[in-house]
Amino acid sequence: MKKNLFYLLGSAGMLVGVLLLFIHCETDASEMAQLNAAADISADRDLAGKPAKDLCLCVVNQYPYEDLSDAEKAAILYMREEEKLALDVYKSFENKWNARIYSNISEAEQRHADAVLCLIKKYGLADPVGNNATGVFQNATLQALYQSLIAEGTKSLPAALAVGAKIEDVDLYDLIQAKPKVDNADVRAVFEELERGSRNHLRAFVKNLANSNVTYKPEFISQEMFESIINNPHEKGGTMCGSTCPNPGSKACPGGGPKDGKACNGMGPNSGKTCPGSGPNGKTGNCPGNGPNGNGGTGNGPKGNGNGGN
Repeated sequence: MKKNLFYLLGSAGMLVGVLLLFIHCETDASEMAQLNAAADISADRDLAGKPAKDLCLCVVNQYPYEDLSDAEKAAILYMREEEKLALDVYKSFENKWNARIYSNISEAEQRHADAVLCLIKKYGLADPVGNNATGVFQNATLQALYQSLIAEGTKSLPAALAVGAKIEDVDLYDLIQAKPKVDNADVRAVFEELERGSRNHLRAFVKNLANSNVTYKPEFISQEMFESIINNPHEKGGTMCGSTCPNPGSKACPGGGPKDGKACNGMGPNSGKTCPGSGPNGKTGNCPGNGPNGNGGTGNGPKGNGNGGN
């Protein structure tokens, strides 16, 4: 009888142990599922979804070539390496922690780095990245930052997520600081896309940190700006070679460019066919959109035949 009692107690103990292990595994799986679910919305849906060659066509062909100031050259070269830093860190953490957020955002960071490289090639600058290996930078400040971030992020997954938030924090700060020094249309367009991507990535990292009961406090941008970013929804892409592209409808930017002979949805000037959108000087009618001089328009813009465009 005593022997049977010990046997029953031992079996119960084993059952409790297995149950606790199952609960622990389920909790870990649930946390990872939350992380991966949040990662699904973290990728930059604009540049991450566009082939680099199409982006370069837009940067090169759709924006005028303008002389660069020394400040613009310095900003382009610095951002090229800063985007490499983000990419190198995220790939390292993707291998270390196997969290989908890093693979998704790494794709976007690669597109961001390619976008800056397009500017470098367009203006004949020397690429500071070249064939440099992972974690190797010409800029001494970025080299030291990379090493410190890797050391921080290898401690734990929450620490790695905090590093991701910090990278987007400093990226935004540097882009904002560079903005007053940049007046070339193509450089501004690329930098604005980088800003939008960083805001989305910051939201993703902060959301994942919150799932781990960790609160991120900005170290570079203001608290006011930080709160404005995280309290607003994910920003959709499509502007780099879309609605703000100077002449959409060319091979680089489908949708209604100048004199392309196709129907234009309202962006490009001088399109030769029906133009229901916003481009100036659309030759044939039905132009209720935003451009001036739309023949037969119905909006509030100047000089349109029939008040064309607003």
